[in-house]
Amino acid sequence: MEHVDAYAIFAKVGELRSISGAARALGLPKANVSRAVSRLEAIYQVALVDRTGRRIALTEVGRSLHARSLRVLEEIEQAEAEIAAHRGEPSGTLRVGCPAHLARDVLADNLFEFLERYPDINLRLRVGERLMPEPGRLDIVLHAGWLSDSRLIERKISEIPTILVASQGYAKTHGLPTSVEDLSRHAIVGNFYLDRAATEASGLPAHVPLLELSRGRERYTVPIWQRFASTDQMLMLGIVRRSAAIAPIAASTIVEELRSGELIHVLPSYSISDPPALYALYTERAAIVPKLEVFIDFVLELVLRQRDLINTLLPPGGPANF
Repeated sequence: MEHVDAYAIFAKVGELRSISGAARALGLPKANVSRAVSRLEAIYQVALVDRTGRRIALTEVGRSLHARSLRVLEEIEQAEAEIAAHRGEPSGTLRVGCPAHLARDVLADNLFEFLERYPDINLRLRVGERLMPEPGRLDIVLHAGWLSDSRLIERKISEIPTILVASQGYAKTHGLPTSVEDLSRHAIVGNFYLDRAATEASGLPAHVPLLELSRGRERYTVPIWQRFASTDQMLMLGIVRRSAAIAPIAASTIVEELRSGELIHVLPSYSISDPPALYALYTERAAIVPKLEVFIDFVLELVLRQRDLINTLLPPGGPANF
């Protein structure tokens, strides 16, 4: 196990290119980290790091050992996770990827609750757009939107209640549509990905439906404004707040503005036909791990809490019963 500890320390030194930085990250004395690197150099009788500069650099053999150290640690962690799965205990390091708006709107205020509930899970959260689960890097990715078939396991956690909204300023300047036929006279921002180039920018198998409204069996394709489109809900909301357009916005991000009347639910008797959903994406190998199951259950719990809050705060006649 002494060698394993040295590999873990060296992996962190290689990642940060710093003895003192690795010591801070690992919560160890700087001398212990330096001794661990020296121990490996003595075992293999080679120099692993170049200490002549302010920040250390890995030698060629150091880079090779660093890569192998990461693989060794990954295999040990996977073995421990599989043993924990047999015991049914959620434990180990869980690497989660999610877009910024989910990190901000769903996870930010609640992650400490998860850590308290599961003291044997260490959480690593990477924030970025259209990430993919990858062994050794990301165990699970949260995705908000639409998906095509893929080799990944995808679990739909919940639909994301989404409505067409306009500002009071837009209503005063342009009026509001009173029927779906009126929409052709208004600027309507499209769904999160509008064109093929946006959907093919990475490996994530995103599917983007037409923006349609429905009521009973009636379905209506909404004409899209060509001046602006974005993959970011906050940018779309900014256009709405500037009274420039109407847009489909997740209700959870605008509860207070709907309650105060700053934003108006457009055509409330209609619903968006194919709303975006929140998905958990992971590989088949990760599916057996208890830490993954409890994290997905926790995210679902947060979504249901958020949905209850939406229904509680919105005024009568608003988009209730999500």
